[in-house]
Amino acid sequence: MSDGEKYGLPRPTYSIWLLGEDLLPKRAEWMHEFRLRDSLGRLLLAHGGIWLLELNKFHADTIQTERDRWLKFLKDGNQLDADALPPWMQTPGCRSGR
Repeated sequence: MSDGEKYGLPRPTYSIWLLGEDLLPKRAEWMHEFRLRDSLGRLLLAHGGIWLLELNKFHADTIQTERDRWLKFLKDGNQLDADALPPWMQTPGCRSGR
């Protein structure tokens, strides 16, 4: 940008933090959404933000969505046996890499 050029609106920027340990231990929920605001609480942008996912707090006995599947995989994937995947991993997308 050179002198005298007008600023445009910032592009949407999203950050997703996958945390293996609790960052906010006093909060029960596992997903937190933060937005950029000024000291009066006014949003800088209607889009963008930071999403914190505390995987320790995520518990799903029944996988109902793709989001659940990915979160459970990110949380428990190191314990899986690639030759004996559990039913929640028996999807075409999960098997295509083999």
